[in-house]
Amino acid sequence: MTKLSKKKDTAAAQEDALTTFAALVATAGVESDVRALQDGGADEGTLNEQLTRELGLAHDRWGLGLGHLRHEAQLVREGERPDVALLVDGAVRARVSEGARALAATYTPMQALGAEGLSEWGVLEDGHRVTLRPGLGQMRVLVEDARDFETLWSAERGGVWTRTWRKGETLAVEVHRPASPATALADAAWDVIASIKDRKFQRELMERSNSVGMLGALLGARHSSAGDALAQLPEAHFTVSAAVVRETGRSARDLERWKAMVREGQESLDALQGANTKRLAAVLSGGLR
Repeated sequence: MTKLSKKKDTAAAQEDALTTFAALVATAGVESDVRALQDGGADEGTLNEQLTRELGLAHDRWGLGLGHLRHEAQLVREGERPDVALLVDGAVRARVSEGARALAATYTPMQALGAEGLSEWGVLEDGHRVTLRPGLGQMRVLVEDARDFETLWSAERGGVWTRTWRKGETLAVEVHRPASPATALADAAWDVIASIKDRKFQRELMERSNSVGMLGALLGARHSSAGDALAQLPEAHFTVSAAVVRETGRSARDLERWKAMVREGQESLDALQGANTKRLAAVLSGGLR
């Protein structure tokens, strides 16, 4: 093999790895810019920084509750074949070429979910976790005067939960509405079935859903391997369940800004989950070839 053909093969393999990574973070509504940077001649260090930034944003939105760990993504090579490695606290734990099912299985043992589907891990490695009392007096003190702190989850309207923390000069609010990939796909399947114009076929699927669920009914109407095809997609293993809003500087000590952050997080989560349902509906409508 000539040096030129070897270089072309390496570039193609790297493109495959970046495509797979882009599909992974897309499940969190993250549009990857790594390919554009690569095409623009960015060096590997710059690409790794962007990969890590996009993976971090995806973790914010997946809501796996692993914010206490350090997540990075790096280009690696197994022989001549490039891949994207996912690191946790500096150690390689998985590669995107292993597939979304394996990636999800890597993160699952790290989680500690309670009865409500909320993480029992704190975001900060050390420090007191505060149970909020009714009213804003306690939060005012925390936001305006406290150093590093973290609150426990607080229930809000519409099945939403929030928690707040400060690390250094950064104040952060997480808004979380527990949602599994299976639930997200079922919601999307409902939208697909509801949009079917053939009323007879629609009724058949609705009746079938009583025994196998919306997703099962829709997959049963596809080709025999549709379920297996879906299981290979990142959407079957990752979905949006959270939004994180961060603030630094003087405004990170302002209670009114904190209240605005909570609203922004709720609006962002609503928009992200709504867009995710539409995207999944498009996937399910596509036939799952």
